[in-house]
Amino acid sequence: MLAAAGIGLGVWVIVGALAEASERVRAFRAPWPEVVRRIFGLPRGAWGMTLAHLGIGLFALGAAFETAWRAEATEALTPGQAMQLAGFSLRLERVGEVFGPNYEAERAIVRIADPAGRFVCEAAPERRIYAVNGQALSHVAICPRGLDDVYVVAGDARAAPNGAGVLIRGYWNPWVRLVFAGPLLMAAGGLLSLSDRRLRFAITSRVRAAVAPAPAE
Repeated sequence: MLAAAGIGLGVWVIVGALAEASERVRAFRAPWPEVVRRIFGLPRGAWGMTLAHLGIGLFALGAAFETAWRAEATEALTPGQAMQLAGFSLRLERVGEVFGPNYEAERAIVRIADPAGRFVCEAAPERRIYAVNGQALSHVAICPRGLDDVYVVAGDARAAPNGAGVLIRGYWNPWVRLVFAGPLLMAAGGLLSLSDRRLRFAITSRVRAAVAPAPAE
């Protein structure tokens, strides 16, 4: 229910922003030379507002899809074994030790294939132990795929059906890129609006009028 509301909100905001911009330039209603003239003649503040609203819509769509259709899977795997995650195949290739500047780690190499069996990426999550305090932390591997991300986390050694294995956690986050793209677009819209001299002068005039002393009676 909340996902449907989020998707509806995102679509409504995006369509509304595009419709408002189309109305300003009289797209599909005026000759194209006139439309082009209006596009370049509109103040940057107007385009900034359009970008900001598009960013809000994209953020709402990304948050709704990521929340509603996110999937995760956890399984103890030995090298050569695979598990399924939302149609993806995550196969553990090998496990080995690596050393960093202040830690030692156990790195798992996980091959990820899409539902059609095509190679997506090779993830290398690590479980790091820092020598200073002995703290163990997981280093997440991220495999981007269009608007989606596949996160892979390597855990402790666990018993598996074919011997000692490694606990592998996989997370599929659909359209999560929009959650980050939306705020970036909103910020770009705000900067574009602030670059409009007419908008800055209008704000300055209103501030001056608000702080000006009242005339003496």
